[in-house]
Amino acid sequence: MSPILAGIVSGALMGVFFDLLTLQAMLKLRKDAPPWLQNVLNQVSFFRLVGPMALFTHSGWTFAGLAAGTFYAVLDGDNPSSGLGSPFLGFTIGVLVLAFIYLIATAMAGGRVRGWMMPSPVVFAITFGWVLPLLSD
Repeated sequence: MSPILAGIVSGALMGVFFDLLTLQAMLKLRKDAPPWLQNVLNQVSFFRLVGPMALFTHSGWTFAGLAAGTFYAVLDGDNPSSGLGSPFLGFTIGVLVLAFIYLIATAMAGGRVRGWMMPSPVVFAITFGWVLPLLSD
């Protein structure tokens, strides 16, 4: 599979996981909503609030996958090094560094959402660090 198409598939897969995590967080927040969310839910139904967010985040992750696939195609040489179960070790290490930054940003986020979104950087590392290179080879 071409690296760009593999990036799109990986991004779409990340989007699905992120949407599931966001939906889980929003469903739990709806039961015990903070005042700002309760005010929003009094004006708009839950699904009218979550639907556009899911579409936006999913398309955003798909675009991020397109960018990652393009970046992978540009970096992929004739003899890339392999390791850590990935055919291109340098790319995977770069993704792991980005995932660590993503993890720090998620950990610094306050409130109850932090606990529900902590798996997201791990899924990011798996989908872009391993799934994308494996699909593109």
